[in-house]
Amino acid sequence: MTTTPHRIPRLGLTGGIGSGKSTALAYLHECGAAVVSSDHIVHGLYDRPAIIAAIQARYGQKATTGAHVNRQALAGIVFRDEAELQWLEQLLHPHVHAAVEEWASAQQEVRPRPAVIVAEVPLLFETGMETAFDFVMLITAPAEVRRRRLTAKLTESEFERRMAQQMPEEEKMARSDFVFHNTGERRALREFVGQTVAQILAGDGPVAGGGGREKTS
Repeated sequence: MTTTPHRIPRLGLTGGIGSGKSTALAYLHECGAAVVSSDHIVHGLYDRPAIIAAIQARYGQKATTGAHVNRQALAGIVFRDEAELQWLEQLLHPHVHAAVEEWASAQQEVRPRPAVIVAEVPLLFETGMETAFDFVMLITAPAEVRRRRLTAKLTESEFERRMAQQMPEEEKMARSDFVFHNTGERRALREFVGQTVAQILAGDGPVAGGGGREKTS
């Protein structure tokens, strides 16, 4: 995490697919945090002419429809080929990092000021973005729970491929300040989020670098 604390604390929210990050992000917003999802930022990037041109140059009409990126078709390509996924990540992640920083900086001028500035970044550690935040919150869940949550969205093979492309949960836990083991109890998650925000605002959060407070629903 950053070695120079920000004027308004910045919290990076991360976790594997199906862990419950989006629910945690909503609860953080309820607690007075300014929140953004990197997925939302990425969707905006796909409208940028330079990004569209790069994707068209590599995949042609396989991943574009007219002058627009076909996100579903693109996902079908990159999640079946590790080299293509790496290419896309290298294209997008510098833009994601810059966009998150621009958004977070703008939140410092908003009135009334948010209590905490939060960005949800699924590949926070994998892309080195943890250095942009004062604290990291990890939402983790057993693989079988995540698989059940994503049954309607992903096939078994797609789920396994995406799991394999992410950092092991144990390593992410060791590098996070706040860890919630999510088995589906929303009340427990809401309480954890509220307690975490209170702890950060009180100035007695864990030392950056991991090993912080954990809770299981």
